[in-house]
Amino acid sequence: MCVNTVSPGLINTPLWSSLDDKTRAAMFNRLSENLPAKIVGKPEHIANAVTFLMRTPFATGSNVRVDGGGAIA
Repeated sequence: MCVNTVSPGLINTPLWSSLDDKTRAAMFNRLSENLPAKIVGKPEHIANAVTFLMRTPFATGSNVRVDGGGAIA
């Protein structure tokens, strides 16, 4: 049995839709400046990590961080 997790960082999803466009864009710009990747994540970034773990039967007990480098910033 494989048990893995994906730990996302700041991802541009509808979760942030309660903020108006200008406020959301300013927040994303400000926060992405502090990330090594210099971008805000997209849902497809998380999907790529999940797909990797699903297709790799030798990966188990793994946690994949998809946070633009936030954990090391």
